[in-house]
Amino acid sequence: MSAYPGGDAARLLRSINAQQAHGRVGSIVFPFAAARAAGLVPGTGRYEEALWTLVWGGALAVDGCVPLEAAARLPFGRAPYRLAPEALRLLETA
Repeated sequence: MSAYPGGDAARLLRSINAQQAHGRVGSIVFPFAAARAAGLVPGTGRYEEALWTLVWGGALAVDGCVPLEAAARLPFGRAPYRLAPEALRLLETA
């Protein structure tokens, strides 16, 4: 999932699941809140790359309950996301 040793995206997804989603697809999650436990610092390139990997890979979906105007005002990775079904598949293989 990531070019960095240990897989930043995989660690972030495991942290999100352990702290917030607990395997429940559709759960609202906040990746920035789980980042430090994954060894990442929100706002850094490694965090953003890991988050983009999860979003583009289909593990996380932008929460449709947040108006786009509001989400656009937040720093990248601070908006809520939803755990997508693909996340569980990735967790099984990671």
